[in-house]
Order: sequence, then structure tokens, then C-alpha cells
Amino acid sequence: MPRLPRKPVRGVPGAVAATLARRREARAPRVVLRDRGGRPRPLGVGEDPVAQALVKAAEDLISAAQRGSTA
Repeated sequence: MPRLPRKPVRGVPGAVAATLARRREARAPRVVLRDRGGRPRPLGVGEDPVAQALVKAAEDLISAAQRGSTA
């Protein structure tokens, strides 16, 4: 059975829910590539395997820097 669209919650509970959703979105990993002209092009990490590989590589670089790796 298909789900019906949810009605937006109004008032204080709606504001709190919206704030939490914005903060969750802000913490989500994202990949932004720049073309030769310098224009940013965001890639969705969830659906793009190239973006997922870039996020993994970035996490590995950050981990190596935090460890003080000399490799």
C-alpha cells in the first residue's frame, strides 16, 4: 500500500523537526567537483559510485593525517 504524503508539522514541533533535518543534511558527506572554469558541480554521494569512492579516499587521507603518517 503506498504511503500518503505527510502533512508538514506546524508550530514549535515543526520548527524543531526542520532544524534537526537541516543539521542532519549539513553533516551528510558531499562531493563537489570543479570544472576547468571553476564552477562547482555537486555529486550526490548516495547514488554515484564515483562520489562514494572520492569520499572514501578523503576519509583515508584525513585518517592518515590525524595519525601523523609518514607514508
